[in-house]
Amino acid sequence: MISAPLGNCYFSAYAGITGADSLPWAGNDMWNPISGATTTMYANNPGDFYVVANMPAGNTAVVAYPDTAVNFTRAVSAYHSITSSFTETMNPVTGTNAEASYDIWFSNGGAVNEVMIQNDFSPGRVPSCAWAATNVQFGGSNGVPVHTWNLCQGATTSWWVIADGNFSSGSVDILAMVNWLISHGHLGQGATFGTLSYGWEISSTGGQDETFRVSDFTISAS
Repeated sequence: MISAPLGNCYFSAYAGITGADSLPWAGNDMWNPISGATTTMYANNPGDFYVVANMPAGNTAVVAYPDTAVNFTRAVSAYHSITSSFTETMNPVTGTNAEASYDIWFSNGGAVNEVMIQNDFSPGRVPSCAWAATNVQFGGSNGVPVHTWNLCQGATTSWWVIADGNFSSGSVDILAMVNWLISHGHLGQGATFGTLSYGWEISSTGGQDETFRVSDFTISAS
């Protein structure tokens, strides 16, 4: 159990995560704390955990990103494949404001150093960004089904890859998405991977406890 706002739990080798350059960890990651906000994480392993969050009703700024994470340290060009799969549930209550998302950090990538791959949104949570491309399809190889995504710039240093329709279980071709951003000039040619994580950006749970759960999470890199 992890209750400290920035508390982490570190794990030994986990069969569901291969090809990474560090051991995995899970954490509350309440990086923008506000009065009345709490998160408590219960982690069986890096691919099976849940978080009980309580955040004030009506809040719209992201407070925490409870997640599972691992470090990569090589250039994007050094990889042949990076895929990931997940099953997650948000169990939304009245007033929930959150989304499930990968959060990937880069270095030597020009102005952009963060890419989010967002797959599941609570009712009423609408991405606000400048659309760069819509109805782009990724998948079709490495065991990942074809799915339609939309791409937009969030903040000046981040790009969002947003699912065209919510899905709470599936798989994604992360490397294909990152290479698309590079080939279209949105991420630097010399980009090097940093931390790759998956969890939820949570702003509000309507002032009551809400359970966010991940199961069967995997990452495979080569």
